[in-house]
Amino acid sequence: MENINTILKKYNNFKDAQLRSIEPLSDSSKVLTLVIQDDDGEDINTIKIEFNNITKSQILDNSVLSYMDMGFGISLIKEHDLYGFALGKGTAMLHVHNAPLYIIASEVKIQEI
Repeated sequence: MENINTILKKYNNFKDAQLRSIEPLSDSSKVLTLVIQDDDGEDINTIKIEFNNITKSQILDNSVLSYMDMGFGISLIKEHDLYGFALGKGTAMLHVHNAPLYIIASEVKIQEI
């Protein structure tokens, strides 16, 4: 979780980033891609978050992801040995369950590309 928190802090919880895609790796694994852009709209950083052993999720079609409001960034919460990912600012798993897009998994890997 320390590595995850470092990246969240580095990119200000991905406020105003662009959610590019959520790709399935298997029935219980997905990779989410976030992109940081400069003022001209050019991609400057790409971050991939891999979720494994997904227990619950609400995933939207990739075609609508670019329309999601990222003004409040993302939340990545660890509670009871589960990780909860959601759009918006939150500090508890309750926020995750009420978000329009969320993933709950027992394992998360985050990578800067």
